[in-house]
Amino acid sequence: MKFTQRAMLYISRKQGKTVSLFLVVFVVAVFLISCFGVLNASERLSRDIRTSLGAAFYIRANTEVSMNENGEAQVKENNVHISWKEIDEIMQAGEIKYYNPINYGFAKSDAIQFIQGDKHTAENNMGKVTALRFSALASHFADETAVLVEGKHITESDSGKILISEQLARANQLSVGDTLTLTHASLSEADGAYIDEIPVKTAYTRVEVSGIYKLNIEDISIKPTAGVANNEIYASLDVLNELHESETGIYTGEVDFYITDPAKLENITRNVRDLQSIDWTTHFIRTNDFQYSKIADQLSSLGNLVKILLVLVSVVSTAFLTLLLTMRMRSRMQEAGILLAVGVSKGQIMAGFLLEVLSVAIMALILSHIASLCVTGFLGHSLFGELQPNLINEETITTGMQNGLQIENYLKLSAVETLLIYFCQLVVIAASTLVSSIVIMRLKPKEILSKMS
Repeated sequence: MKFTQRAMLYISRKQGKTVSLFLVVFVVAVFLISCFGVLNASERLSRDIRTSLGAAFYIRANTEVSMNENGEAQVKENNVHISWKEIDEIMQAGEIKYYNPINYGFAKSDAIQFIQGDKHTAENNMGKVTALRFSALASHFADETAVLVEGKHITESDSGKILISEQLARANQLSVGDTLTLTHASLSEADGAYIDEIPVKTAYTRVEVSGIYKLNIEDISIKPTAGVANNEIYASLDVLNELHESETGIYTGEVDFYITDPAKLENITRNVRDLQSIDWTTHFIRTNDFQYSKIADQLSSLGNLVKILLVLVSVVSTAFLTLLLTMRMRSRMQEAGILLAVGVSKGQIMAGFLLEVLSVAIMALILSHIASLCVTGFLGHSLFGELQPNLINEETITTGMQNGLQIENYLKLSAVETLLIYFCQLVVIAASTLVSSIVIMRLKPKEILSKMS
């Protein structure tokens, strides 16, 4: 009888031993693939966080808060601005990847009935306009309090494009690709009512809805219609220029600067503060590392923990497999002695033992791959569920296409990595089987049979 036939017969006959070996290999394989998947995710996520826009600093004019005659607080912006010349100097202060100038204004449209706010009237039916170079870099999108759900973000190459909220689009039956006309407006308060300081309209611009966003927070504060969060319109910079509410190359709002390495944020901002061209008595600077330090520390700790777990699983599983296979081989000492006595070569006996074990192991590894996908997904969402930052990458900024973070993409191992892990397991199993077999094969048939008596 050929050794292949003997191996298959043993597997079918000794079901208990076959199942026990199958389960051990199956569980070990699932643990190893899951651990490597989590380790791979932590390393890739750390790298992508560091190579995406990992930090920012913002420069804007100081505000003056005073009380009017009615005892109400009034916020007054200093009449200052940042020009392209100053932006150019700031861009030379360090490894700054992008700048995002912002201008603010108000706008009306016959095609839009804005979500009603406090003391709403037809006169104050307007929305706040935030005109900027890259809408994906706006603070609400960066911190994910707003998410683009349709269309694409505004980029530096866009002209006459706007983003509106999902609620505003639904209320006015607007969708991506629709065009409408905006006119200028200016919000003020008089005699307890909110009014438009530009009653006679002289500036108009035609715009296209480039995208629709959804707010993830609920604004319950009492505000005029123009201050309602769902009424905010994000626009390309030219929109407010066309409405005569801003000038090309002059930015009266905030200017945001983005860097890739959060570790360099402090040094870069120090260099910026040393610039003499900016009057720091009328401007202030604030920083934001997008919680990088917190996320990076957690990912590093998690990665180290997984590495320790991998070592323990590998050592313990190798030792257990070796012990199991050694006991398996010792229980077959009499069988080996009989086969040797009837003239079966040692090579064929060892080949049969090896084929039995590898056949069961390969089946266990194939099925373990399916199970490991479920286990890895569960572990990934459990461990990284609170550690998923908004990766502001170059593709999203320059193309405007939203590219959300999918943790499943980080957990997946490549085919080469998966096969390498399985190959190493098969090598350990084969080596353990051969070592256990050699102990028996070194004995003569008579010695083997005498040991079993």
